Amino acid sequence: MEFQSNKNQILVINIGFFLIPVSFILGNTFININIILILLCNLFFFKTKIFRINFDLLDRIILFFFIYTIINGILNNFLNFNFTDASDKNVVIKKSFLFLRFLLLYFVIKFLIHKNIINYKFVFLSFGFCSLFVSVDILIQFLMGKDLFGYESSGRRLGGPFGEEKVAGAFIQRFFIFIPYMLLLFIKFKNNFYFNLSLFLILIISLLGTLLSGNRIPFVMLILTYFILFLFEKSFRKNLIAVFSILIIGFIFIMMEPNMYRHHYKNFVFNSTQIVKYLKNKITTGKIIGLKESCKNIDISDENMDLIKECSKYLNVHIKEIESGILTWQQNKFFGGGIKSFRWHCNNIDRSKMLYFVSKKGEVNCNNHPHNYYLQIASELGFVGLLILSFLFLSILIRGIVYLRSSNNTFLEKKIFIAFLIVFALEIFPLKTTGSFFTTTNTTFLFIILSFVVSLINKKKLLNNE
Repeated sequence: MEFQSNKNQILVINIGFFLIPVSFILGNTFININIILILLCNLFFFKTKIFRINFDLLDRIILFFFIYTIINGILNNFLNFNFTDASDKNVVIKKSFLFLRFLLLYFVIKFLIHKNIINYKFVFLSFGFCSLFVSVDILIQFLMGKDLFGYESSGRRLGGPFGEEKVAGAFIQRFFIFIPYMLLLFIKFKNNFYFNLSLFLILIISLLGTLLSGNRIPFVMLILTYFILFLFEKSFRKNLIAVFSILIIGFIFIMMEPNMYRHHYKNFVFNSTQIVKYLKNKITTGKIIGLKESCKNIDISDENMDLIKECSKYLNVHIKEIESGILTWQQNKFFGGGIKSFRWHCNNIDRSKMLYFVSKKGEVNCNNHPHNYYLQIASELGFVGLLILSFLFLSILIRGIVYLRSSNNTFLEKKIFIAFLIVFALEIFPLKTTGSFFTTTNTTFLFIILSFVVSLINKKKLLNNE
């Protein structure tokens, strides 16, 4: 029996996807509400039809990863966990089962793409416009001292509509790619002049918005996005050459001028160099080098606390996070400590191994996560979880390249897929610093993009099987 859906159902579903970037601006509560509404509407409209799909290799890996996460959470919660606070009891198993909503979201997106219910013009317009809006809002905040919502400028990091939460640059970088492809695919220009002018202005505004946000990694990732577009999209090259020229001149100006941004980005370059040296020596010698002799082999004691605090200054915060991630993973190498367990297990590390992480109170100073997806997965889901997820990501990238090389795909299909694939590749880039893998914002974004990429890859195969 042929599948049918009415116009009202399609409209409601696409409004839900249209509101995704808006909910990211409004906060985690609105993200969860939007995702729940998308899931409930689809379950109400299509019921069990959503789960009547043919499973290929990628589907099986995704399903296996979620099953492993649940089992891992159950076992860690009851067998391998020492809670310091009674209120934290059962937190791992709770987070593990809540994580299942993203598996359901995957099934929903796959069904919608298979049945051609997703309106890509809607999606690209929303994603692209919101990215551009945040960029413009930051520029207004920088020039006027306040943004459109009344949030005041605060030093070297601007939040725009996010207020005190300084994540505007990450938002722009994540959704930016949909702007040029929206211009290319869905907006009809009378001639190339208007297309080139619009694209150039958007490239500059997005670049300035990300720069002024003070989010340095997103700024680097945005430049990498520009570079990828330069390599693969001939229609964007003229504009990108002009933008790169302006970027080089602007960077020189920033480095020469005695302002807050010079210090901010100069410090970033210095820290990045230090991290590269640290990783090189960590891999080759297994040691942290570059410290004073007086900082080596110090006994952890109250008498040496002043010296310990002084020595901790010789490592930047990112190196400390990498070290804490490695040492936490070594406690539960194969299976990890379970979702959201990092902050507890990190504090259980032998203090003698955490010399440079000791706080003023003499306690190990651990964050909620090591600020890298792969380190977090290793410490919370172990080597097994890291292996499954890495194999999944690599398989998606390989299948994505095969998909693009196929001659059976139309121009529109390829360009839509390229946009999602670029975002996915940048999101899983192993060397960048990140927030927690299991926070609402990061997990929602990653699995939405992952779901689109995998579903588009599988669509043709599913149609052929029918």
